[in-house]
This record gives sequence, structure tokens and C-alpha cells, in this order.
Amino acid sequence: MSKTYIPANLRSLVYERAKATCEYCLIPEIISFSPHQIVHIIAEKHAGATNQYNLALACMICNKYKGSDIRHYTDLNI
Repeated sequence: MSKTYIPANLRSLVYERAKATCEYCLIPEIISFSPHQIVHIIAEKHAGATNQYNLALACMICNKYKGSDIRHYTDLNI
């Protein structure tokens, strides 16, 4: 959960940009079991900013999998 308040206009901007779709797995919110969440791409604990460039719309599963720690791309077997 975010420690910083995310203003309604910023939440709307992220939601509209994502077109109500998870920006990680691309599942539409309408077919998800729970509402999508506005999340920090780089977590606040790693000095991630609360702005449109560091916020994403994520389904509950992607948000839980992503967690709040930074991983190096080689750790993800990409």
C-alpha cells in the first residue's frame, strides 16, 4: 500500500492511460475477480516518485508478484 496520497486526477490519468487494463499482463479489469490497483513501478521505499511516469494500473496478481523490491533483469531470466 502506498504511503503517499495519490490525488484523484492522477489516479484517473493512470486509469485512462491503461484503458482499465493491467499494464503488466494486459487483463481487462472487467474480467478480473477484483478491481485493479494503482501501484508504484519503482517502490516508494526505493525512492520511486508518485507521478504519472512511475505509476501503473495492475491487477491484484501482478501487483502481488511484482512486490516492492527491485530485481535486476538477469534475475528474471529474460
